[in-house]
Amino acid sequence: MTTTENSSAPAGSFVSEVSSASLIVTCGPGGVGKTTTAAALGVAAARAGRRVVVVTVDPARRLADALGLDAGAASDAPHRVTGLPGIDTDEATGELWALMLDAASTFDRLVHEQTANQKQAEAILENPVYRAISGSLSGAQEYMAIERLHQLYTSGEWDLVIVDTPPSRHAIDLLEAPDRLIGFLSHPVYRTLTVGQRAFAKVTNAAASMFLWAVRRLAGPQIVEDTVEFFRSLANIEPGLRKRAGEVSVLLRSDAATFVVVSSPRAEAIGEAEHLIGALRDGDFPFAGVVINLIHPMPDPLTPADRAALADIGEGPLADHLSWHDELTDLAVSEREELAVLADLAEDVSVVELPLLAVDVHDVAGLVGLADQLVGGN
Repeated sequence: MTTTENSSAPAGSFVSEVSSASLIVTCGPGGVGKTTTAAALGVAAARAGRRVVVVTVDPARRLADALGLDAGAASDAPHRVTGLPGIDTDEATGELWALMLDAASTFDRLVHEQTANQKQAEAILENPVYRAISGSLSGAQEYMAIERLHQLYTSGEWDLVIVDTPPSRHAIDLLEAPDRLIGFLSHPVYRTLTVGQRAFAKVTNAAASMFLWAVRRLAGPQIVEDTVEFFRSLANIEPGLRKRAGEVSVLLRSDAATFVVVSSPRAEAIGEAEHLIGALRDGDFPFAGVVINLIHPMPDPLTPADRAALADIGEGPLADHLSWHDELTDLAVSEREELAVLADLAEDVSVVELPLLAVDVHDVAGLVGLADQLVGGN
């Protein structure tokens, strides 16, 4: 299937981004094909002769297989993607690698990087509270996706790093993650829990109140002690965390990075993409364009003569087919009306429309076909 010329959005392509950008972040609501888009952009860049790593978030099983991501292997380590036409030859310079985001492993790596010695690192890593929250803390996935991007970018091993961001009901969480970390480190509760021993004793004595009594009774005294100890250990790496969060915030707004918003024609997806595009522009993030995925094709219109000839067909397969044609036409028209909102918001950047396919993209051949559409326009 292909989209038709009466689409509301202008044609575009991401050939410039896959050829010259150092960082590409795909973002948008869940269920719109962000992972597949990120992988296809990686294919396009590798075929352009670049060494690319794609960080994915929970890809579909068949797509994970195509990318060589074995659930039984170390998910946080990059794996070489093989079988790409024009890549796996002696003359080719491009390479495509992929890894699955592991927020807990990324958090562990950050702790090791920011602590002064192994003893400080172990004090944090072995704390029960840290082990409980490192992979599930609210906002942790969003921040760790960006942290992993920073780690890979600063390693110098890659020409291009592409991050498929975690699906989120509020995609804006990703952009705010570094600032939220800095805000957390400045929060009065955190500051109180990390003050010196004498002041801390006064605080805990004052808190031997209804609240602390209730927490101890419900969760046990050990959880209170573990929580306090976790925050006090975290204070040892606070300067490093602040510095890294600041670096990440600057990097995301630099010329090295670019953002691609992925959406679908669904009204709720369009609404979230619209909000995200506004946040990118307001926050001075480099915005490359929009990929609108899963668009239904526009059927060829029936002429008045066709309608007249079909007026008295009665019940049967032909009547069912005519009804299906009309329903698909109404759906395609409705989608294009929804897309007009994004077309207006993205009039100065690339907009690439991708049709709804008969089957999901789940192999290398499918990724190559999708890559060609992303860099070649509609």
